[in-house]
Amino acid sequence: MLFNHDMAIYRMNSFKKEVNRMAGINVKIRPMEPEDISGILVVGRKISGVQRALTYRDLVQEVLGGQIDMSFVAEVDNQFAGFVMAYLTYVREQVSEACIIQIFGVDPQYQRQGIATKLVQALLDKCRSKKIKLIRTMVEERDSELQGFFKRLGFDRGRYIDFSKIV
Repeated sequence: MLFNHDMAIYRMNSFKKEVNRMAGINVKIRPMEPEDISGILVVGRKISGVQRALTYRDLVQEVLGGQIDMSFVAEVDNQFAGFVMAYLTYVREQVSEACIIQIFGVDPQYQRQGIATKLVQALLDKCRSKKIKLIRTMVEERDSELQGFFKRLGFDRGRYIDFSKIV
């Protein structure tokens, strides 16, 4: 049985392996700009295979309030390779500011090369610089691969359960 300290060391070693794995490609992570919306739409289409009625432009303007300062993009050889969109909000249980990862994606051609890890790491660094201590995201319960990704980066399952109703 691993204790909390042992688990933290295990996760840190897993994270180091992930960083070492991505050393072979030249990835540039930079803050998201409004002009990146077209790249986000292309990656979204490649991942899902469908054109969405709600665009990421709508997501930036309506859901994120037009603020993209907590969002980042990844480029490989000046080609759009991935993104993470996040925003700040307040959480009731701590009455403090938290960062919510709304959506992220990596072009299938660049997946499994550590780009998602670098994107989330850029977000973590930004949160640390703003003294934000809590970062959340929602993952589909059946998506064990994505859950494993976040666990390797030190995320733990939260204590709240999502309830939804379609009306």
